[in-house]
Amino acid sequence: MGHFITGVVDEILTPFNADGSVNYEQTAEMIDWHLSKGIQNFFVNGLGAECHELTTEEKLELLKVIYGRTQGKAKIMACSFENSIEENKKLLDLYEETGMADCYCITAPPFFRHTQKALYDYAAELIDYAKRPVYIYNCVQMGTLFEPDTLEKLWREHPNLKGFKDASVDILNFLQCTLRIDKDEFDFLGGCDGLDGVMMLLGAVGCVSFMAVPYPTEMMDICRYGLEGNVEKCIEAQHKVLRIRNVVKKAPFNAAYMYAMKYGGGPVGMHSRMPADQDYVPDSVKEELDELMRELGYDVK
Repeated sequence: MGHFITGVVDEILTPFNADGSVNYEQTAEMIDWHLSKGIQNFFVNGLGAECHELTTEEKLELLKVIYGRTQGKAKIMACSFENSIEENKKLLDLYEETGMADCYCITAPPFFRHTQKALYDYAAELIDYAKRPVYIYNCVQMGTLFEPDTLEKLWREHPNLKGFKDASVDILNFLQCTLRIDKDEFDFLGGCDGLDGVMMLLGAVGCVSFMAVPYPTEMMDICRYGLEGNVEKCIEAQHKVLRIRNVVKKAPFNAAYMYAMKYGGGPVGMHSRMPADQDYVPDSVKEELDELMRELGYDVK
């Protein structure tokens, strides 16, 4: 069967206006910019997109806007991170009605720790319910992580499970998964931008990347060199991204990611829907990031 998705899966953020409404025009502009940079996969309505802040209607409209710009140019992985099996089924049905997603992504149930048996049952029901390939996001923000034996059992017993985004930052856990599952038939995807290069060299075929929003070229370098097996170049590209990530992480959530759009020529002036202080980049962080980008050869204005 081979791989369904390889390379960077761009975890699109949601541009909001200052009044909190979704800026769909800026969403389209952002997608066009990413396509011009060579992005071929998009992760839609994920945590970086503030899916917890979006209504169902807004999620569907964002999918439609993104699909309208990507037809024939990129694949769309639509996320369903709802609070229950039934709510996930409702959203998957709505996604399916549009016919605009190529595959879906689910997580563990939120909030409370679940046993691995409960986690298996939850994921298995959604994997079998979906009418398109399903990916699992091993997400540290949820209460439970998928253990290697659980993932292997899901893969062996539910053929609609196509891949796995691992954001556990646990390399041993990732290696245990690759030990149990055929890497040539399953899409292992990195899920932490500070570690994606290492995961590529250990068997991943791509990554779901939030850093790709302001830095698409830099993340594509990591994936390209990783797929080529060029260890030196892959780690060099990873170190570059890690240095940038160390700075943008000093601001709340995605605020510095939106600020950093200016370096590559992407749309600027975006807002979050979170409280005002979550949408703020301290001047000290702006200065540090500007200085680093000059050092790395970017045109800083």
